[in-house]
Amino acid sequence: MEKSSREHLVNDIENRLDDFFDDSTPAPSAGKPIVSMEKLKSMVLSIDWEITETCLTDLISETDALMPHFQNDRLPHTLLRMLRAVGRYIRQHKAQSHPDAIKRVMSVFASLEKIAGAPEMAEDLKRSIVAKEIAAFKKLKQQVEAQRSPMTKAPETNDKGTADYVPHHKFKQVMNAVEERMNSQVADLKAQLATLQKELDSLRTR
Repeated sequence: MEKSSREHLVNDIENRLDDFFDDSTPAPSAGKPIVSMEKLKSMVLSIDWEITETCLTDLISETDALMPHFQNDRLPHTLLRMLRAVGRYIRQHKAQSHPDAIKRVMSVFASLEKIAGAPEMAEDLKRSIVAKEIAAFKKLKQQVEAQRSPMTKAPETNDKGTADYVPHHKFKQVMNAVEERMNSQVADLKAQLATLQKELDSLRTR
């Protein structure tokens, strides 16, 4: 990817990052406290061990506290916003969160720690690291949106007598097939009844 393309991608994500998971961005804090990255690392490791409401809230609060410190350093600032967005998503959806969401938390933090702790690292390498995280983040966004796509399902009994589920459009097809089969069976019964009636009438006249 050319340098100009990477810069455009980073700028685009920076401008629209908080829209990815439908989360609003709070106004930045007036103060700019300098917070150690170790505290954030401890929270990320805690989430890897056990996902709790408290851990996620602390993670989000810590990213909010760190962002002013990196206000003029676009690349780590972008990673912090990604970390906060995924943390909010997991806190909101809990067990229904996409299974790759936690992986993104771990990966984004690892990249953040790598570039923030290496001021001597070449800018192109930093941008390449962030560009990879952005691509993975956008893929997760697409997967989350696919999860949210509504699919109406209705029960259908399989050969084993257990309930399967089919999409709404297929359910209509199944119901039409059932209706046609029932109509056919009713027509057969009527024909059989008519034949029996004729036989009865024939016997009565003898």
